[in-house]
Amino acid sequence: MRVFDIRVPDLVIPWPRRASRAARPSLVVGAALMVAALALPGCSEESAPGRTYYQRNVEPILVQTCAGNVVGCHSTNEEDPHGFAAGNLDVTSFENVQKRRDVLEPFGVYPAPLMLLKAVGSSGELQIAYGDEFADLEIQHAGGSVLQVGSDAYLTLLQWMENGATESGLPPPTPALGGTGGCSDAIASDFDPAPIMDDPTFSEFVSEVQPILLGSCATANCHGAPQSDFYITCGGSQEAQAYNFAQVQAFVDQPVDNSPLLLVPLSLRAGGYFHTGGEHFSSRSDGDYTTIKEWAEKVGRLDFGDEDPGRAFFAANVQPILLKRGCQFESCHSPAATNDFKLRSGSQGFFSALTLANNYELMRDDFMALEVPDARRGRAVSKTVLASFGGIVHRGGPVLETPGSGGSLPENCPSAAEFDPATASAFCTVQRWIDIEREALLADDEVLPLTEGTQVPIVYVDRAAGHVADPLEFDTYQSSSDLRVADADIGAGGAIISVGAPRSLLDTCAGAEDRAVVDVRSPDVHRDGTQIVFSMRLSADEGLALYTVNIDGTGCQRVTGPNAPVDGIGVHDFDPAWSPDGEFLVFASSRGGDGGPSLSRQRFLPQSDIWRMRPDGSDVEQMTYLTNSEIRPRFIREGRVIMTTEKVSADFYQLAGRRINWDRTDYHPLLAQRARSPFADPEDLEEVAPSVGYEQSTDIREGFDGNFMMILSDAGARGGAGTLATFNRSVGTFEAERDDPGYLPSMRIIDPDATGLVGADTDGAYRSPYPLPDGQILVSYAAVSGDLGAVDSLDWDIVAIDPRTGARTLLIGGEGAQVEAVLALKYPARELYFNRRQLVFGGGVDLGVTGGPESAVMHFPDAPALFTLFNANLRRGRPVAAFRAATHLAAYRENPAPAGSSAGPGGIFEDRDFLGRAPLAGDGSIKVRVPAGTGLILELQRGDGSVVETMREEHQVGPGEYVNIGVSAALFDGTCGGCHGSISGVELDAAISPDILTGASESASADSDPVDLRR
Repeated sequence: MRVFDIRVPDLVIPWPRRASRAARPSLVVGAALMVAALALPGCSEESAPGRTYYQRNVEPILVQTCAGNVVGCHSTNEEDPHGFAAGNLDVTSFENVQKRRDVLEPFGVYPAPLMLLKAVGSSGELQIAYGDEFADLEIQHAGGSVLQVGSDAYLTLLQWMENGATESGLPPPTPALGGTGGCSDAIASDFDPAPIMDDPTFSEFVSEVQPILLGSCATANCHGAPQSDFYITCGGSQEAQAYNFAQVQAFVDQPVDNSPLLLVPLSLRAGGYFHTGGEHFSSRSDGDYTTIKEWAEKVGRLDFGDEDPGRAFFAANVQPILLKRGCQFESCHSPAATNDFKLRSGSQGFFSALTLANNYELMRDDFMALEVPDARRGRAVSKTVLASFGGIVHRGGPVLETPGSGGSLPENCPSAAEFDPATASAFCTVQRWIDIEREALLADDEVLPLTEGTQVPIVYVDRAAGHVADPLEFDTYQSSSDLRVADADIGAGGAIISVGAPRSLLDTCAGAEDRAVVDVRSPDVHRDGTQIVFSMRLSADEGLALYTVNIDGTGCQRVTGPNAPVDGIGVHDFDPAWSPDGEFLVFASSRGGDGGPSLSRQRFLPQSDIWRMRPDGSDVEQMTYLTNSEIRPRFIREGRVIMTTEKVSADFYQLAGRRINWDRTDYHPLLAQRARSPFADPEDLEEVAPSVGYEQSTDIREGFDGNFMMILSDAGARGGAGTLATFNRSVGTFEAERDDPGYLPSMRIIDPDATGLVGADTDGAYRSPYPLPDGQILVSYAAVSGDLGAVDSLDWDIVAIDPRTGARTLLIGGEGAQVEAVLALKYPARELYFNRRQLVFGGGVDLGVTGGPESAVMHFPDAPALFTLFNANLRRGRPVAAFRAATHLAAYRENPAPAGSSAGPGGIFEDRDFLGRAPLAGDGSIKVRVPAGTGLILELQRGDGSVVETMREEHQVGPGEYVNIGVSAALFDGTCGGCHGSISGVELDAAISPDILTGASESASADSDPVDLRR
């Protein structure tokens, strides 16, 4: 049934009626008569002293329909210390309901608040406006349809929510709100202002329209924030003015009076929409309203680009599904949500061209996997289908499943000739979109067909069995190796059905004729599938160097080295990876920075950092600068670099996952930060509980579905052997042995018999995983039994393992060890990730502001709150109150271990330079200037210099980086709680806040000059 917003004073009824949009005004009288007939309870408190409007009229409905039904889902168990309720919503008290303001207010294109839409469910009673069309909402609700549109209960809740969902039931005032904070001049790097500056209406925009917007919208907590769907720069240059023109034109509709540009800030009583910034136009005759309207009539509506088949199909079919299935609710996938799939929300009946372009490009490029034909491989689909059909865990449930469709399987979808969007399932509609996108890519030879009869090369290392060097023992010479390729035959569903005879790729490599002297490792394939980069050395006296070779074995060339040892420390370039745009190589190297090679501070092996360069060896730059080793760099789909980082301090050792942006900013934890974590009880800082449960996470690689694959093991496991695990990064931190209701484990071990343990038995071991087109994992497996710390030989074979069942299929075996296999797939060039002025850890590179490449500026909106994340990652509450004892932030430089170093106290080498300390502001904030490109240790101190908390691993900031790191405690739950849990440890407190979009970097220190801690 179609939904219209029938506006009467303080009431908006999503009206179920089939009529044209033009008929909306004629329904106002009918709506008013209906309201009078309902005789809704008044808001006066006098009729029932001591009881509020909420208690008398709203609470009974919520408790009866949402907490008092058979399931009793939206209420917490009093015995549950974590306060879990289904959907993270407890309706048994006004205070708990208010924690989820996002379910009480209309958002974006949705005609009613989320609580009502979920309660009505997919009954077909409500529709959503999208352009000039209406479609049934298909909102899934585990409790089914518990409210009927038009019932007394529905209309009572609707009136209460439209009046602000207050305790008294009375609407709060909605004056125009004043903005705070400065505007921004951040502009997309690919923006071209020239066509706009030639537009005949450009000068009118600059002189007449832009001043109105700058005066009311362009503040940091409003539309001056680059995160905003409608973003206005300061307009200080012609380029910025042109950017503003493009943004504003994107919100012009036809007819012009329907433009969100005019409707959103217009008074509700004049027919406008709800606006968190309040009402700015009292009527349609307001002077500013008419000024903008007259310009908008001249400029017209911006086109999304429907001439492109993929874009046209997305706009007509995929975007409506995302809306109908509820993907773009505020707490789900909106700009305010705490995940990376930030879809722009649009407004009722209108999606701007820029909004559509953002959603299209974000989903296609970052959350789908166009290199493979199965839509289920992409994260946006894999997260939204049932596990039985290849899906992965999603807090929002399997929202793309369509009952009666046979399940989300490509083989159940109609052919292109038979496809009808009116009857196709949601999954098949997305699958058809992927087919259309791939047709264009296939025509341009950007991807492989991967249908039956396709062959895909598998590149791998073949070496003699018995070598047991682990990933950090890259200095260990492992001779008798070869780099090989074998063609895999693809069958139905992208499965590998057979593998041909292998052939060597080293025949044209000078000096590698005698494979007995070759030590080769770590191949990676260029995005076009034709060139391999790998590391190799030809004797024990030289270091590993980088080489490239064509997939047919021709054109082998050395890119770096080889280098001789320096002061007895081996100098190696190894673990190379192609950048997703195909223009750079990222690799690990023990060459050292300005001070030359050093040793790691616990194992005293050659210490390595991450570096990058052009494939011809030019433009060499260091990316990480720490005093322990970082190895195995890889890229994730969005263009960030991930790696394994060795973390060391007294009585603490961990190989964990880290990530960094391409501009060397936002060096950030990724996964497996602790085997065991402190702060298990925020009241007892010494209490420890298991976290990931293993001391080593290696071979970390992103799958097509965005989950991470990795090898977990205890320290001391030989040969890189361990257990194979997958990690779902959007679920949150992992706590081994935790199984209480509502807790979703983010990590799963595929084969529990392969324990990865040292000092205990294992039945099998894994290393070097890689994703396969059919959803299986390509991985090396050794049928070893016993203690992984004591094995003398590991005979690896390459297998495909089904992550759902653990079933293995042998692909490449034989004598020796076959490891580090990768597929030579093709995929279109992807962009590299540069930092953005965004929420948490947002910032960028600004050499002028930070004082050049030798320094960086760190702004901590709330240092005590942030420090609760540095050394712990349990979802059990955070000791912020205890850390409030700190009055100062201190900084140290961690120095590397030179040649000849040995262990000191705590079993490590430690040499730190004190850089200085600075007082915290009253809100716990501070802004400091620190050395860039060095290992930093930060510490909270009391006024007398005594220690409150010290980081137990190094941090770094990039050359010229300016970073807002963390958020205030008041915003922590809404910004970080989705992954890390709330400060209190109660799940109900982990709810989004609209302030996180614009207030995350605000503090008493935000506008102050940084305190200089360089020395």
